[in-house]
Amino acid sequence: MNGLIVFNSANDVVYQNLNATLTDKICNIAIAQGLLPATSRTAAGAALDSNVLLQIFSPIISSQRIMHCQFDNAYASFQCENDFNLVFGELLGYSFLKIGQIEIEQLTRQLGVAMTLTRYCYGANLFGAQAGHMQQELLTQCLNCYETQLCQEEQAYLLEAMPKLLVNPELKRTVHVTLDATLEQLRQTGGQQRTHAMLLISHKLLALNSTRLALPLAPADLLFLAILARALNSQQTQRAVAVFLQGVSHDPNSGCVPTIVHFSRLHGHQVLLQLIEYGHMPLTSSIYDTFFVLQKIVAVQQQGDGDALKPAYESLESFVSQTLTALKRYLKQKHEELEICVKKFTARWENLRKMYVEFFKSYERELLVRIESNLPAFVEELKQLFTLSLACCDSASNHQLDQLADSAAVVEAKLLELAEFLAVKAARNISIDAYLEDFPGLVHFMYVNRSTGQMLAPELRQLNPPSKLVPKSKLWQMVAFTRGYLKKGQTTVMWKDRTFHYSYFLWFEDLSGSNLKCPLDLQQHFLATGFGGNGNGNGQKPTAEPGALPMDYYSDLVELCFPKLSPQKVRVYELYCIHLGLVTATCAVEHSRRLVATISDLVGEETF
Repeated sequence: MNGLIVFNSANDVVYQNLNATLTDKICNIAIAQGLLPATSRTAAGAALDSNVLLQIFSPIISSQRIMHCQFDNAYASFQCENDFNLVFGELLGYSFLKIGQIEIEQLTRQLGVAMTLTRYCYGANLFGAQAGHMQQELLTQCLNCYETQLCQEEQAYLLEAMPKLLVNPELKRTVHVTLDATLEQLRQTGGQQRTHAMLLISHKLLALNSTRLALPLAPADLLFLAILARALNSQQTQRAVAVFLQGVSHDPNSGCVPTIVHFSRLHGHQVLLQLIEYGHMPLTSSIYDTFFVLQKIVAVQQQGDGDALKPAYESLESFVSQTLTALKRYLKQKHEELEICVKKFTARWENLRKMYVEFFKSYERELLVRIESNLPAFVEELKQLFTLSLACCDSASNHQLDQLADSAAVVEAKLLELAEFLAVKAARNISIDAYLEDFPGLVHFMYVNRSTGQMLAPELRQLNPPSKLVPKSKLWQMVAFTRGYLKKGQTTVMWKDRTFHYSYFLWFEDLSGSNLKCPLDLQQHFLATGFGGNGNGNGQKPTAEPGALPMDYYSDLVELCFPKLSPQKVRVYELYCIHLGLVTATCAVEHSRRLVATISDLVGEETF
């Protein structure tokens, strides 16, 4: 059983994605409770009646909201009989309920990924009526692809890092020159200044080229685009969708980057992704941040925390001011609908601002009630403003779609002679056999650059012929085990079972490749303070989970360990090694050091 249900602030169901087994179970419960007639059955693939879901789950969701709003101590999960578990999440005022018959930790990670995919598909206006059916269908396709095909089958999604395809320097140069020419053509003929071109071969990243003004992609962006490419794999050879990428966290305009993604399926398992960023970044970013501050204010007001309300209001005032300034600067010529929306938004904000000013003079409860009754209308105007301001810019980008198809055809023609070679190379990217002579006893490794979100590892299908030297389950257990210790502040972990010796290392380097020593005692710090904090803008404090999709764990770790250094100047690496059980700890450490040096020489600094 597996499913996701999302509720809005009124406890209405705004989204559901339930598999057949869970749908049947809920139907049986509804029949037993008299909510459905005994003869009722939901057709395969059909959605359940939202009223039925509301009747069954509303008590749990209402209780969850009360625990959060009044006590700031919301449920994290429910564990039931027969391994039936529920986990809870909150994003921009929406309650996410994930249901499944898997371990709580795994279910929690799937919920985190589901919330991240929701942000990618909807931006700030979650499940908005303006988004239409297309975004909902896109979210469902991505969720189903991730949960049924990827997270339990491929080590890239286990580690949440993009597999890198290694090729010789000359071939790599040819590919990069081809993609650069494509971006230059888009700039010259379409005036597109913020674009990316990304080439995947058999789901591995061969090249990513970006224009100078484009916002650098975050590790989570690469994974999302790869999931999106897989989810749309069976559809037409050319497809364009609108999404909201994240961008690197240290950029002031990151968080919500409106992007048109054009997919082209080329010869020989090649997928070309052309990305066009549109919209005015300071405006989009300030509106996006305003949504999160609003949710913070709502939570603070419901908890009756008067001391925290004033700084939260000051943050809201700052972001709204930035939004209004950006509107004047970037959208000087507005169409009529947007002009009306801006006037309504400004009027509602002025009314709300006056109420807050009066409240902070007297702190009368009656004024707070008036504020709370006016906030929903203000939020709706903000959603409308977000949608219309993007629609203005999106219409200017739509005429470029035909040009993107032509660009893809040019790239395919230029790389046609290389297509078969690249397909074979992708199938045999890294073989553990090449390392056995220099590293006796080594049976598998996974090397991850967390700063770029890319990884190198031998293929699992090469590891699992009939002999199954390293069962896939061992890898999944190893990663889960090391994550548990990493969350306790341990950056080096080694252990053995009856068959294998396992080792894990995390370290930091500067841009020159020299090791950086963390001045903090992470173990003591995590024990004393925890790590993660308020990652979803609503006052809840989820446990920080290592990875790239639920949250950018490693970027936060860099900021924690090196607060005085710019995040761009610190690189984070991980290395997982599995040796035969006879290998000693000393030997495993020595192998790990030499393996990193060997891989660095092989790939070159500019590619990994």
